[in-house]
Amino acid sequence: MNQRIMQRLIPLLCLLAGVSAACATAQTTPIKSLPVYDQCAALNAGTAADDAVAKAIAALKSPDAKSRAQAARQLAAACDSRGVDPLIDLLKDPDTSVRVAAVEALGKLGDPNSVQLMIDTVGEQNSQVRMAMISAFASFKTFLARNAIANHIANPSGADISDEADMRVRCAAILTACQLKDVQHSRKSILFLYEFLQSKHDNIRKLAEQTMLELKNTRNAASEMAGILSQSNDPMLRRWAALWIGKIGLTDARGALAEAVATDSDSTVKQLAAESLKQLPAAK
Repeated sequence: MNQRIMQRLIPLLCLLAGVSAACATAQTTPIKSLPVYDQCAALNAGTAADDAVAKAIAALKSPDAKSRAQAARQLAAACDSRGVDPLIDLLKDPDTSVRVAAVEALGKLGDPNSVQLMIDTVGEQNSQVRMAMISAFASFKTFLARNAIANHIANPSGADISDEADMRVRCAAILTACQLKDVQHSRKSILFLYEFLQSKHDNIRKLAEQTMLELKNTRNAASEMAGILSQSNDPMLRRWAALWIGKIGLTDARGALAEAVATDSDSTVKQLAAESLKQLPAAK
């Protein structure tokens, strides 16, 4: 059966199974790291009572959700500090698309004072809004914002994650953290996948496996997986890293595998590292 037919059947199968049609997207959309925004170089501080910014702020109170979302996008492009507080207020809008537009606008404006206020609403938001927050937080050059990706979005905090939409947000956050030049949260984010791979829920394990394989396309995965293999005191983590470096195809971690084969104190780590070395393309 070709892919086009399958894509048409999935929504019907979801509905027949008593699941919302949104599961079609979850079944077909690959998980990727999310882009960052080009933030405003500086925010203006306009004062006119009837300029475009003032009109856009007024439009945020329109009874029409599309008008409110459009006004948020206009404020994002205006680079005017007057838009920040009204957009923060918009994070509590009853319409999901409006909240997404507000998050995106705040990420593009780049006022660092908005980060904590956005963090304060993460737990109240649905998966679409939380997904938008990943790009927004990643666009800020601050520890607080980057930390939010790992610890307020990706981190399960001991919860038993079973919802697929929720898991997709967490996986996107992990991949995005591993794509940033700032590597402070890359390894911790990857280690969340170690937990997810042990989930009792088949769908969560499958998404974790997909995300592990997608790590190959991120900036920091090879160095972080190599670091886990060479630096962790937990032999189970070293075994996991040795196995997955080969499965993912992280050629830049070849040196860590060779070192593990030669010096690791755990025989299983040595064996898995040797097997992973065989899976990697021959060194040029």
